[in-house]
Amino acid sequence: MIMGESKDYEVRKRAEIIEKQGIRCRTLVENLNFLNKLDYGSVKFEKKNIQISTLLRKCVTQILNALEEDVFSFELDIDESLQKECFLINEDFTERAIINLLNNSIKHNPKGCNIQIKLYKNEKNAIVLSVEDNGAGVSRELLKKLNKKSYETERSEGNHGLGLKIVKQVASRHKWKISFHEGEMGGFVCEMILKN
Repeated sequence: MIMGESKDYEVRKRAEIIEKQGIRCRTLVENLNFLNKLDYGSVKFEKKNIQISTLLRKCVTQILNALEEDVFSFELDIDESLQKECFLINEDFTERAIINLLNNSIKHNPKGCNIQIKLYKNEKNAIVLSVEDNGAGVSRELLKKLNKKSYETERSEGNHGLGLKIVKQVASRHKWKISFHEGEMGGFVCEMILKN
């Protein structure tokens, strides 16, 4: 009987690995299709007034519902004055960018991390959307590359690339200022200054 249980466990583990790889492949194909649409302008960039706090909650909920491991914690911190703030944005593009940032934190920190999503006004009264994790972070070289304007059109290399290219293109289409840097306690941070 123990031999049979052992085989069942092995089969379940293999099935979980196959399922995770399938999800990874699906995400990659979705990102490739989305990037292709952006590059060739085959998708309309229509903006409408969207309550950004609601969109952020929707994105976090989607990620939480898809997670299988309980090694990630999420903090959603929205400035009280921005709770009902609407922005003229393309909702689908913005959702894709936020999801990509959250997935990036998850993918590159398999042992887990804390992920903070913040919407606040900085010292210059500009509205900032920040996604930060306290995970492994990235090299200074990659940070330099990410912050170059030409990164959007450069060929992707290694594990980082496609999802962050989409984030940069979405920010560019909205005319948002975007930057990537190391967090105070390590990790990876993306900040976008939103224009309304």
